[in-house]
Amino acid sequence: METGGDARGRRPISLGTKITIGLVAGIAVGVFLGERSAPLNILGRIYVSLLQMTVLPYVIVSLIAKIGSLTIDSAKRLAGRAGLVLLAFWAISLAMVFLLPLSLPKWDAGTFFSASLVERPAPFDFIDLYLPTNPFHSIANNIVPATVLFSILLGVALISIPAKARVLEPFLVIGDALGVISGLIMRLAPVGTFALTAGAAGSLSPAELAKLMGYVGTYTFAVVLLGFVVLPALVAAVTPYRMLEFLKGCRSAIMMAFATSKLFAVLPMIIDNAKDLLVYREVPEEEARTTADMLVPLAYPFPNAGRVVGLLFIPFAAWYSGQALDVTDYPMLLTVGLLAFFGSPVAALPFLLDMFRLPADLFPLFLISGIWCARLGDTLGAVHLAAFTVITSAWSRGVARIRLPRLAVFLVLTVVATGIAMVLNNLVIKQAISGQEPPVNLVAGMELRKKVAEFRVVSEPGPNPVALEDGETHLERIRRAGILRVGYVVKNPPFSYRTSAGDLVGLDIDLVQHLARELDVSIDFVPVASGGVGAGFAADHFDVAVGAIPSSIRNLDQFAESDLYLDLHAALVVRDHRVKEFKTLERILAADRLRIACVEGGLLVRTDRESIPGLEVVLIPSAEVFLGDEDGGLELDALLTTAESGSIYTMIKPEFAVVIPEGVRTRVPIVFAVQRSPELERVVSTWLRLKREDGTVDELYDHWILGKTAAKKKPRWSVIRDVFGWVK
Repeated sequence: METGGDARGRRPISLGTKITIGLVAGIAVGVFLGERSAPLNILGRIYVSLLQMTVLPYVIVSLIAKIGSLTIDSAKRLAGRAGLVLLAFWAISLAMVFLLPLSLPKWDAGTFFSASLVERPAPFDFIDLYLPTNPFHSIANNIVPATVLFSILLGVALISIPAKARVLEPFLVIGDALGVISGLIMRLAPVGTFALTAGAAGSLSPAELAKLMGYVGTYTFAVVLLGFVVLPALVAAVTPYRMLEFLKGCRSAIMMAFATSKLFAVLPMIIDNAKDLLVYREVPEEEARTTADMLVPLAYPFPNAGRVVGLLFIPFAAWYSGQALDVTDYPMLLTVGLLAFFGSPVAALPFLLDMFRLPADLFPLFLISGIWCARLGDTLGAVHLAAFTVITSAWSRGVARIRLPRLAVFLVLTVVATGIAMVLNNLVIKQAISGQEPPVNLVAGMELRKKVAEFRVVSEPGPNPVALEDGETHLERIRRAGILRVGYVVKNPPFSYRTSAGDLVGLDIDLVQHLARELDVSIDFVPVASGGVGAGFAADHFDVAVGAIPSSIRNLDQFAESDLYLDLHAALVVRDHRVKEFKTLERILAADRLRIACVEGGLLVRTDRESIPGLEVVLIPSAEVFLGDEDGGLELDALLTTAESGSIYTMIKPEFAVVIPEGVRTRVPIVFAVQRSPELERVVSTWLRLKREDGTVDELYDHWILGKTAAKKKPRWSVIRDVFGWVK
């Protein structure tokens, strides 16, 4: 397929080889420099922008001109065959989505809270995506499916127009001109590949890759299996092409798709590769160009195999959260998922996570995995488009037929390769997660974000050793003694709890230090006794109490409340295998009898428990009673808490999961409890309002609730730092 040479008879280096060299060199430079290769991303982005510049105009004029030039009979024949080929590719890809998750090993894990757990994703709007109510708006906003549909409809309308030649000629000329521009840009492919790959290789964290191996590994095996075994073998089984012959013919497009991670930008190269493949099997060059120009843009807006196997993220999310999908869930996943993936996966996946009631806070893992998986997906997409073009063209020319020996090879290869992939995937993922630090260690090892005041922790609750003088306010006593007595709810992560080293930490512990600093006093942290916060205030154990205390009118009989400083979200914590029982309020109400645990003084003080028939509330001293291996014979079904605290509980005990029943969205405002002292109430409320405004509360929320800074980020491993020690 590649001919020619220089004056001394040596064959010139092909574009595919140059791209391969750029790819390898980029990986080497990225690994060598690590994060210092990031500036090369700018050069890579410039190249991708150049690639994308001509693609949409080329797709428009190409589709209109090529479809419009067909006869009615040839158009009908082509549309039917192309549709059947596309359906076959989807069926094969969806089969991989069903089979490969079966290889995932058992895994229990929890994650920090994410706001996406309680947010409703934007609805998937299939109509806006595909029906171009205003074609010019679709073109201007790069809405590819709607633009392509408009181009197809216009091309189809031109088929029966007698004077269409006068319209088609300018489109053909513009298409040729755009092809020339694309060809010039493609000459920069090796440089662009180098820059893009170096930037990605320098930023891909081995720790992140290990954490995501459940999805990354499964997706990688799916891409390799489909892109380099199944689809090429299918091409060989029904067309004159051999597997290696086909793969070699589309090598340049495969390499460029991997390097750029922009399948849209590589369409001109896929068209060129498909044309060369057709010419290689004695298709006239003009016919080959017309076929490739029409089929590749025609197939592009539909989900390709690379996009379809992205559905693997849903079984992965279920596996990772300990809620493995049932076999009965797959028909819904495969059908609805395929339709949803007509749009952007970024929009479709939150929708699918919500539909299957999976933790939406896993979606950021999909975005992180895009560093690697997006490249693989576009690589498989390039193979998909090339194979689609070759098979459909061969069928249209009457040379496609089932070659029984090759079909047998295709079936055997598919079965054997799938089995091997599943075994290897299981082993690789087991190895990857074997070195993972349990999430409980992260919770147990967290440190205060800032230490801004001196404090000590009192071992036992007791009255304030500094008695109030006659006529003295609590605020005056605090200033006189130089000590702020703060009661804290014990064993209440992430707001107030002890680490494995015995240190008192938590969001509220961090936050209340700022109050002490601004009062210019130290803190005595006093554990809240079993009698509760109200009893502690009555016995003068502390001036302020913290620990995610929910606001309630019932509190006012015992103590004052500050302004609220956080809004939490009511949720249930249940064992993994019982998640489905609590997914909807209807299922909860339909249960014969449920025993719901709640920590004393916790969320249920705000709940109208009598409104749920058959619900028995069991008050427990701490969440550990429910989470422990033994519940003292209480036989509890669920723990009513907040999603923020529940997420931490699932990190401590991965066999549990957080559930917010469908249709239930209850906010839980939390406050500081304050002694009945107008001056102290005013000071604490004003101070909390200021801390919300200056970003202190947000900073601590990111650390303790979202876990953004819980683990110290290490520099990316690189040769220049970790081998030679040339930089720090």
